[in-house]
Amino acid sequence: MSAPNREWSSVGEGDLLERARSLGLLSALDQQFATRLARLYDEPDDGIRWALAIACRQEAAGHVCADLLRLGREGLVTEVSGEMRVHSVLATHDSLEDWLAEIRENALVDSTGDTRDEAGAPRPLVLDERGRLFLRRAHRHQMELAERIRARATVDSLRVDWAWAESAIARLMPGSAADDDPARQALRTGLARPLSIVTGGPGTGKTTMVARLIALLIEEASESGGHVPRIRLLAPTGKAAAAMASAFARGRDLLEVSDEVRNALPSAAETIHRALHRQTRPDAFGRPGRIRLDAEIVVVDEASMVDLELMNRLFEACEGIPRVVLLGDPGQLASADSGAVLAELCDDPGLDRPMSIFSVPLAAAGPPSPENAAEGLADSIVTLQKSHRFSDSGGIGRLAGAIRAGDAEGVIRLFADPELPEIERCEVVSSDSLAARLIEESRGMHAEIEGVLDPKDKLDRMGLYRVLCAHRRGPLGVEALCTRLDEAAAAIRRTTPRAGWWRGRLLLVTRNAPDQDLWNGDVGLVEETETGLRALFADASGGVRALSAGRLPLHESAIAMSVHKSQGSEFDVVDLVLGDVASPLMTRELLYTGVTRARRTLRVHASESALREMLGRRIQRDSGLGERLWAD
Repeated sequence: MSAPNREWSSVGEGDLLERARSLGLLSALDQQFATRLARLYDEPDDGIRWALAIACRQEAAGHVCADLLRLGREGLVTEVSGEMRVHSVLATHDSLEDWLAEIRENALVDSTGDTRDEAGAPRPLVLDERGRLFLRRAHRHQMELAERIRARATVDSLRVDWAWAESAIARLMPGSAADDDPARQALRTGLARPLSIVTGGPGTGKTTMVARLIALLIEEASESGGHVPRIRLLAPTGKAAAAMASAFARGRDLLEVSDEVRNALPSAAETIHRALHRQTRPDAFGRPGRIRLDAEIVVVDEASMVDLELMNRLFEACEGIPRVVLLGDPGQLASADSGAVLAELCDDPGLDRPMSIFSVPLAAAGPPSPENAAEGLADSIVTLQKSHRFSDSGGIGRLAGAIRAGDAEGVIRLFADPELPEIERCEVVSSDSLAARLIEESRGMHAEIEGVLDPKDKLDRMGLYRVLCAHRRGPLGVEALCTRLDEAAAAIRRTTPRAGWWRGRLLLVTRNAPDQDLWNGDVGLVEETETGLRALFADASGGVRALSAGRLPLHESAIAMSVHKSQGSEFDVVDLVLGDVASPLMTRELLYTGVTRARRTLRVHASESALREMLGRRIQRDSGLGERLWAD
C-alpha cells in the first residue's frame, strides 16, 4: 500500500466532490448529501462541503464518525480494478490543523455543545475534542446509548436470596465447580445485575445459561408467591431468532426443573425489529409514541450484529425493565450498519475479558454513582470459554481458536494436518471449476429436502449445507454463484428457474415487511403444496407458514450467502469462498465468522497468502462509545 498522497486534489478541473467521486473516494449519496446540505445552509466553502461528504462516507462504511486525526495519518483507501490506493484526506487545506480549525468555527458544526446556530437552525455536524466528526443523528444515538448503559451499570445490585440461589444453581449444574466455573458466574451475574453481558464463541453454552437463569427466576417468583416474569427472547435477524428458539428449546428440555417451571419457560424468539414495531403505538396525530417492551426480562442473542441506532432504541424500550441480558461473540463481524457496540461494551474485540469478579454476597456493591459505572460494567461481563459444539481436539474448534488469536502459522498448519479431515483448504483454480464442485456438493441437500414430505422437515434440512462468500459481486461473489447454483438446483428438481419461482429454491428476505410478519434475514423455501407453489417459512410458534409469490417482500436466493448475512446461522457443511486475493473487506473477523458457521465439515476456498493477509487485518470502526462507557 502506497503512502498517502494528495495529487488527486490538484489534478483536473471541475467540482471537488465530482472529482472525488470519479476516483471512487465518494459515492453518489455522499456527493448529493454534502451538496444539498451545503446548499440548504448556504455554505459555499469547499472545506465544509468536503467534511460533510467524508462524514457521510465514513458512516456508510460502518463507522459512527469520521476520525479525522486517523484519516490524516492513514488516508482514504479505495479499490480500483483490484488495486488498493491510498489518498490523502486533505483536499482543501495544506494541514490537518488548519482544516480542523475551519470546521470547528463553522456555523454548521457543534464543537461546544451548542446544538443550534445563532439563527436557531440545527447544526448537522458535531466535532469532538479528539477530532472526530459526527453526523448529528449518530452522535445523539451514541450519547444516549452510553448514558443508558452507564445508568444500568450504576444501579445497585438486585435483591437476591443467595442461600436459595446457590442451592438452586448447584441443582441445575451438578457437575460444575462451585466457585470458578464461568457458567455459574454468569448465572450469579444475571441474577444480581440489571445488565449482564455473556460472551463466548459458538457452542459455549450462552443460550443454555439463559435457560437456566430464566428457570431460576421463575422458581424464585413461584416460591415467593409472585407472578411468573414476562420474558422476551430477541435476536437481530429472523435466522438468529429461529436458531435462538431452537437452542433454547434444547436447553429447556435438559433442565432439572418441575413441569410447572418448564411449561412457563418461553418457547419462541422474535427479531428486535418485530418486537419494537409491535410495541409502537401512534398518538392522536398518528405519530409513533414512545416504545416500551412489556417484559421483566429481555434477552438479546447475537448482540454483535446489533448496530448503534438499533441498540439505542432497544435500551430505550427496556427502561424500567429489571434485567437485560446480552449474548454474543465480540470476535465475530460487527453489524453491517454503523457501530460495533458489543465489542466496545467488552472493551476490546480481540481480547477476552476475565469472567465477572462477582461472588456472593453482593451487598458490598455500593450506592449508584457515575464514578463507579466502569466498575459496574466490568462486573456485568462474563466470558464462557469451553465449547460444547467443538471438541478440544476437533479441527473446526481449533481452527476458530487460532483465527481468533491471529495465529497465521497455526491456521496454515491445521489445514495441512491429515488428522483433521473435517477442515480443508482448497486452491481456487477457476470460477468454473469451483462452481462445478459447489453444485456437486449441494446435491445432497436438495435430495434430502425433496425426500421428505413434512414442511417443517424440509425447512430443517436447509441447514445441511450452505455456500458462504466474502463478496456479493464478482465471479466468486454471492450473485454469480447463486445464479449458477440455482440453475443446477432447478435441474435437480426437474424444473426451470423461471422468474425465481420454482420448487426447491432457498429464499432470504432482505427487507422488513411487518404486514407479512417477515423480517430482514428470514429464510424460506419454495415448495409445491396443496394450493400450488408457496414459500414456506417457520413461524414464531415452531410451525410453518405458506405464502404466495405476491405476498413476499424483497428477497434473494439463499443457497449462497455473504458471511455477514449468515451470522446467527449454523450449517452441517460449509463451503467458504474467499479467493486468491484478500480485499479490504476480508478481515480476521470475517474469517472467524465464516469458519464458525460450520458444525461438521468446513472447506475454505482461498490461497495461503489471502488467509495470511486476512488474519493480519482487523475490523476498525471509528467511534467514541467505548471511551464514554469505560470512563472512570
